Amino acid sequence: SPRATAAPSAIEVPVDAGPVALREAAAGGDSKALFEVGTRYAEGRGVKEDMAAAAKWYEKSAELGFAPAQYRIGNFYEKGIGVQRDVAKSKTWYQLAANQGNASAMHNLAVLFAMGADGTTDNDSAARWFIEAADLGVKDSQFNLGILSAKGVGMPQNLEESYKWFALVAKTGDRDAAAKRDEVANSLRPEQLERARAS
Repeated sequence: SPRATAAPSAIEVPVDAGPVALREAAAGGDSKALFEVGTRYAEGRGVKEDMAAAAKWYEKSAELGFAPAQYRIGNFYEKGIGVQRDVAKSKTWYQLAANQGNASAMHNLAVLFAMGADGTTDNDSAARWFIEAADLGVKDSQFNLGILSAKGVGMPQNLEESYKWFALVAKTGDRDAAAKRDEVANSLRPEQLERARAS
């Protein structure tokens, strides 16, 4: 008699990866559970720290569309943690997470574009993603926009805009930003400075 085809195999989750409920959810393909298993390996929580294992679980979660996992595996590929360093893969994962509104992924993606990490600098894309992340409150993106708008890189040069970004970061107690804000202020005419302070 013909053999029945077996049901698709569940994901094999090691017994020490966490409590039963977590392992069952992960085995069933729950993206948050898979992410949690990855985090346990990354942090050595209940298991021996194992970055290659962490990467494997993060990537499974990322493939199911979970933005925090997409950000985390993007970071692993960018830095070569638990996987072979691969900037192109890193950018792809960051892009997917950024498209879902993950602010950290937006910032890191912008940095890769600005640095030309894969051989080509793309200042327009860098500026666009720094703006997205800055609007979500990422301080380092705000600081970088201060620099880009002062230099006119990836956006029109605009010292008032630059002042605005540096002033915003300076409010958090950031000394570098305060110094840059004052530097920009010295280049502005009094009426420009007034406008910049008012915005």
